[in-house]
Amino acid sequence: MTIYGYDLPGAISIARSAFLTGNLSERAKQRLKILDWHRYHNKNISLTARHFGLTRYTIRSWQKKLAQFGPRGLNDKSHRPNNLRKPTTSWEIISEVVKIRKQYPAWSKYKIQVILKQKQMFVSASTIGRILKRKGLINKKISIKRRKAAKNPRKRFPHGFKVSGPGDMIQIDTKYILTTGGRRFYQFTAIDVLSKTRILRIYSSLSSKNGADFLQECINNFDFEIKNIQTDNGSEFLGQFDKLCKQLKIPHYFIYPRHPKQNTYVEASHSADEKEFYQQGNISSLLEVMQLKIIEWQNIWNKIRPHESLNYLTPEAYYQKWQTSRLPTKDVIILQA
Repeated sequence: MTIYGYDLPGAISIARSAFLTGNLSERAKQRLKILDWHRYHNKNISLTARHFGLTRYTIRSWQKKLAQFGPRGLNDKSHRPNNLRKPTTSWEIISEVVKIRKQYPAWSKYKIQVILKQKQMFVSASTIGRILKRKGLINKKISIKRRKAAKNPRKRFPHGFKVSGPGDMIQIDTKYILTTGGRRFYQFTAIDVLSKTRILRIYSSLSSKNGADFLQECINNFDFEIKNIQTDNGSEFLGQFDKLCKQLKIPHYFIYPRHPKQNTYVEASHSADEKEFYQQGNISSLLEVMQLKIIEWQNIWNKIRPHESLNYLTPEAYYQKWQTSRLPTKDVIILQA
């Protein structure tokens, strides 16, 4: 390789020092070789451009950089934007954010924002997030989980969703039960929003397999077609449960996290279960006994118990009336997100 010194005084020493100290990148070395080839071929720029698949403008620009800055001028320049945003947050706020995060590692940027406001430090949650990222205080596992959730958002029912017939919306939830013997059971509950008809079953664990089994129980026992399902974000409603919904082509809507009021009908029915069923002594440490008791309570709910929300009809009587008269529009329920 030729050392270029005829155009730039002192270039020989610059080039040698650049090679010895390793200040030239591989791409810069390759560019020097191309310029060397150009020199030994009568400085024919068109021939050089065709030979290496480059433009003549590119070769000329390398020549100018070499002449002006020496071999180091052939190194790639930073592609970082000149107008890159620079942090403007005061060091006091940065220090306080780091201090709070280290004291409460599980707290989100929104909680930290509230604490800062209490200390008369006003900063946006996004700025706090950037500070935590720069300081390496982001939990990578949680961050990856949130990115996956953002790419695959859970389906929410549309605002103003209208329920005008049985089966238009079935809300499903679970209730924790602690038996007298210290054994834990879980009540799976499905309620039709319009008719208040329910299907109840008891399981020993919260698994998506049990969730899928309960969904099949609902399909087999409701007198009407299930058109839509709404659940919370529990693991029992993911996996096999959600897979079965897709197989059956039943839209599966999720409520927003920490918004149980969006599942208000099934939540209210659980309050009735606690007061009218469990507090009346209907608890056993045997799963088989609990299954029999809960089905008996299901029949009482659907066929005997008058419901104030149904004008003191039973869910069964209400459904029969709906079948014969197709209840007027005043009985349409509009769900709010």
